[in-house]
Amino acid sequence: MELRQLKYFVEVGRLRSFSLASKSLFITQSTLSQQIRKLEEELGVELLIRDTRHVALSDYGEQFYPCAVQVLEEARAGADRIRDVKNLQIGTLSIGATFSFGPLMMQTVQAFYRQYPHIRLNLVNTSKEDLRQRILNRELDLALTYKSLIEDERIESKLLFHSRLCLVGRAGELPGHASQVSVQDLANYPLALPAKGLQARDTLESILFANNVNLDIRLEINSIRSLLDLVGSSPLVTALSEEAIHYVQGFEAVPIDHPDARMDGCYHYLKGAYLKKAAQKFIELLQENNSSCQTFATDLDPRFPET
Repeated sequence: MELRQLKYFVEVGRLRSFSLASKSLFITQSTLSQQIRKLEEELGVELLIRDTRHVALSDYGEQFYPCAVQVLEEARAGADRIRDVKNLQIGTLSIGATFSFGPLMMQTVQAFYRQYPHIRLNLVNTSKEDLRQRILNRELDLALTYKSLIEDERIESKLLFHSRLCLVGRAGELPGHASQVSVQDLANYPLALPAKGLQARDTLESILFANNVNLDIRLEINSIRSLLDLVGSSPLVTALSEEAIHYVQGFEAVPIDHPDARMDGCYHYLKGAYLKKAAQKFIELLQENNSSCQTFATDLDPRFPET
């Protein structure tokens, strides 16, 4: 029995298709079919039920599938440990982040690349739910979000830093609010907001839910970078975490005065999985590069607000 045969079987079982699995694995469909047949012959059972249109796991396949996944994961973990011993000279690190976390992540990516140029980085910006699923699918080593990821006992969540939701505008657009801005004062500004579903917007919506405030919303957009470009060249202001403009010139941020305006940064990984040395170094750089990271925690504070 070979690891590649287990890998082929798991991919067919996951996608329920020889055609899709062969494309995913970059091998021919005939090679894929041949290797799985050899695996079945060695085990003495049929793992897959095949017909002209569909592929499904047999009863034997259903029992064998999680075992194959576990073997592959343990093999990957062993390889990761060996790569770590090689002083981060080779390897791959896959990191995901929510759109709101993107600007802060990219600054750390630059610092990481300067120190570890031989580590290949796979980066993705997506929604919290997609990040959760990618972690469970073992597609990500690490995910970065504000507040906690969608609660899942299979995912480990740890606190990086404390932050706040702020009213953000180009320098000079927020006169008279040197220290903080009330929720009611938000109605006095023309707003360009992150689209619903992004974490900064969700935090703002939770604040507004209990307050009867009508906002002057001129624009919504699902790109934080484009949002900052727009706000930086117009009288429009927005609501983002203070870290979103930490490395951007020409902006000012005033904290929103509300107890639910916390946007604490977290990282997440699959519970029980080996956390690569490269991932650990990335987290260290993320903490070092953010001057507002005054408090770090090993585990999430039990009072930590859930998203």
